[in-house]
Amino acid sequence: MKLAVTGKGGVGKTTVCALLARAYADAGNRVLAVDADPNTTLASCLAFPSPENIPSLTEMSNLIEERTGVKPGTPGAIFQLNPRVDDIVERFSVTHNGISLLRMGTVKSGGAGCYCPENAFLKSLITHLFLGEQDVLIMDMEARVEHLGRGTVRSVD
Repeated sequence: MKLAVTGKGGVGKTTVCALLARAYADAGNRVLAVDADPNTTLASCLAFPSPENIPSLTEMSNLIEERTGVKPGTPGAIFQLNPRVDDIVERFSVTHNGISLLRMGTVKSGGAGCYCPENAFLKSLITHLFLGEQDVLIMDMEARVEHLGRGTVRSVD
């Protein structure tokens, strides 16, 4: 099952994601939580140790450039819409109390350029992630509606 939690800011999206992740993990499911909210607090809500040290995929500009063909922040660049993502969960997720977590991260500052390659990366990851019967993906999404226009959640249940 692939779930995405979105809505107005401050309504408890992160709390709902953390509670769902914990409930599914406690029920014996394999859980992957993806913090796709620029306010990356899902790790804290899940009581991950040292959440500030969990790497964000958006900070891995070499990886984003390698997979999408464009350096993040490059204006007007043409990038690969379906980058290779088959190794991302295994290589970059961290696990605590039966929950694996991937942290997308955020744009660091105004004028930093287009966030499109990073979103293509996330969309490809979610689209091509194959889940077994006991697997659950839970995504904590941003409060804004940009992810709807980008189609990031097109492949969720």
